[in-house]
Amino acid sequence: MSIIYQSQGFIIYPQRQTIVKGDEETQVRPKTFALLMHLLEKPGEILSKSYLLDSIWDDVKVEEQVLVQSIRELRQLFGSADIIQTYPRKGYAWAADVEKREQCQAAPAALAAATPATSASYSLRKKLYALTGLVLTVGLILSALLFQTKTQATDFQTEVVVVMPVKSQLPGNDFDWVPLGVMDQIIHSLISNKKVQVAPLEYVFQIMQYAHLPRVYESDETPRLFDVSGTTLIVETQLSGVLENYRMDYKLRTKNDVKRGVIFAKDLNQLLFKLSEAVANQTGQKLHNAEQNAQSAFHNELMARGVEKLDQEDFESAQNLFKSLIKLDPDNLYAHEQLIRALLRLNNFDGAKREIDDSLTLANTKDKQSAARLYFYRAIALMGEQDITNALSSLDKADQLANASDTVLIQAQSSEMRAEIQKSAGNFVQAEASYAQALKFNGVIRCSIGMSSTHLKLAQLLAQEGKIDKAYDHYSQAKQLIETHQLDDMRAYLESVKIEKNEKNQSSNKI
Repeated sequence: MSIIYQSQGFIIYPQRQTIVKGDEETQVRPKTFALLMHLLEKPGEILSKSYLLDSIWDDVKVEEQVLVQSIRELRQLFGSADIIQTYPRKGYAWAADVEKREQCQAAPAALAAATPATSASYSLRKKLYALTGLVLTVGLILSALLFQTKTQATDFQTEVVVVMPVKSQLPGNDFDWVPLGVMDQIIHSLISNKKVQVAPLEYVFQIMQYAHLPRVYESDETPRLFDVSGTTLIVETQLSGVLENYRMDYKLRTKNDVKRGVIFAKDLNQLLFKLSEAVANQTGQKLHNAEQNAQSAFHNELMARGVEKLDQEDFESAQNLFKSLIKLDPDNLYAHEQLIRALLRLNNFDGAKREIDDSLTLANTKDKQSAARLYFYRAIALMGEQDITNALSSLDKADQLANASDTVLIQAQSSEMRAEIQKSAGNFVQAEASYAQALKFNGVIRCSIGMSSTHLKLAQLLAQEGKIDKAYDHYSQAKQLIETHQLDDMRAYLESVKIEKNEKNQSSNKI
């Protein structure tokens, strides 16, 4: 017999670390699931933040923000902000009724029992949740490693530049926007190409989480990013000084070397342009015209606040901030993209599509990389409306533009989404090919997290088809990646798949 929990129409399976509602089953990250178990065991009881941090993250020192992020994740999984009650300065409590009961271990889960014939009837909301989280927070497709797999023969691998949040020592509250605002400006002054990919801000947050780095990090902690991601260059910066006398200390960190420098300038725009030049000289990239396109400090503040609200999953506030910025700066394509992300997270798919259509005209004349992202966002919105045919068509356009502009991340994400769509429709051959394509692009950016996840998804698909030997091969490669790069948050997923070698075939081969 095994224990299960029921609350708010959901069934929670501790052994599989999944939650199920109807025919939708969602895998939950290990630490987040451990938090869920603590809350379910004591419904209605206020559990202090210190107790939860000490109980769940006892193996690593983390900031309180990690707990806050996991609370947000659970609220989103259960589709309700009220299911976990926040008690300021005290802690959190599960606010819904909980039923705890025993169940035979042999009882199949809804998803595990499904056949190819029933797979087509799965609600695509599960896929949408996974893919939206993948892309918008950033999505699972990004991390590390120089690792060649049997299923991916990549023609090349790119350099990956990661710009860290800026450490600000500027006096007063007027510069609270600097850590994210200046970070965002640096990222968008650098142009990705076939040889160098600049990590988006959301991706940086993602790998920092996997590396257990707080937002206010110490410099000696950043090398961990090389272990969990495909990063080849880390840009660390510290801003200090006073008005008309700014100073930027920077480190350009590779695995084997650290190049240090300092820049002085009378205004922030000049400072950012000089820093971007220093990075570009290191990588051989081209720059956007940072001096000409630099935003005002107020615009930077709106952008930083909006990004911060997105990260905190306060999507309504983020939406309002980005709308305000767009009114001030209608041609700010990145602000349009961030507004679309907020609308998608609010499940306002119709509003997102309208914003995408308005933005595409601007993007097509200015930035093919942005246009590729916009078509990918359109595919997400169409999936939310279960318009699969047009979603696939949007993915095709995203692929074309991403290929033309060397945007490898979008190519990887698009392949992953296409595989999920084909799998849900029971088209296993097409799904297998799309997963293999995702592996190829993840290999280009040396993405151990993305590759591990895709290997496991492919292993599950192949096992469902009865191709146990191939399934075990992909499972083994995922296991090697997870163990080599200490991807602790993926170990539960690995255990949930658990594909054994086909001993019968092995014996036949020996004979």
